Amino acid sequence: MTIEWAALSAADLPAVADLAQRVAAHDGGLPATASPSFLERRYTAGPAVGAFSGGRLVACGAARPVGDARAVTGLVDPAHRGRGLGSGLLDRLVEGPVRLETESLTPEAHALFEARGFRRTFAEDVMRRDLTRPLPDASLPSGLKVEEWSPATEESFYAAYSASFADRPGFPGWSREEWVDWLVDDDFLPGCSLVAREPDGAAAGFVACAEGFLIQAGAVPGWRRRGLARALAVTALGRMRDAGATEVFLDVNVNNPASAALFHGLGFQTIARRARYEP
Repeated sequence: MTIEWAALSAADLPAVADLAQRVAAHDGGLPATASPSFLERRYTAGPAVGAFSGGRLVACGAARPVGDARAVTGLVDPAHRGRGLGSGLLDRLVEGPVRLETESLTPEAHALFEARGFRRTFAEDVMRRDLTRPLPDASLPSGLKVEEWSPATEESFYAAYSASFADRPGFPGWSREEWVDWLVDDDFLPGCSLVAREPDGAAAGFVACAEGFLIQAGAVPGWRRRGLARALAVTALGRMRDAGATEVFLDVNVNNPASAALFHGLGFQTIARRARYEP
């Protein structure tokens, strides 16, 4: 096999997208990671390099600025693995302060990154549920009022989010404005995003959704292990299904087994692992 290495440009994005589809079909992961908009952000923000065999792109990687460092990501065609292409990408892209990112971690990639002196500092599992299958029964605890996302309920959503996740490792401590800016985009589904409140108005739990994605679900400490997060998630999934969705995805941090158990119990299956490595 003859490999030719070359710098990539925006004109190569269709070939990158084709490679990303092959990788996603083999390794799993979020469909959005093979979308043109996602790949454009990854492969046009900094230097990018590709490996070609017979004129076909069989591996590619890119480095984009992230603060004072660079984030390096790459793809290797499943049919061409075990031939040193991953190492070739690292040789050409790892320079100075960097971190490595992958949307579908494989055991081989993990071994390669560790052999190069990197350690995993973040990982979350990608989960998928088929919405054409029946949803489980899950009743909301009595005495709670459930409302959709709106300007009038935004503050209650933020209170539920903050109280639900403040004790989680890596909680960013965002202001309301920062969290809403992160959460709400063109794909956000206000009608499928719900907040539960007690009679006095205190937030008890919430779920936030976007097109084909359950973004976050949580219950404040006093309402945990009472079925609230499960019921909110099932209600939101039902609304997404009623709106025409046939599948839904989510991410769960690997250090959050309670959430993983919740979603496995709702019929989600793990299909990939996203990860970040640093020196």
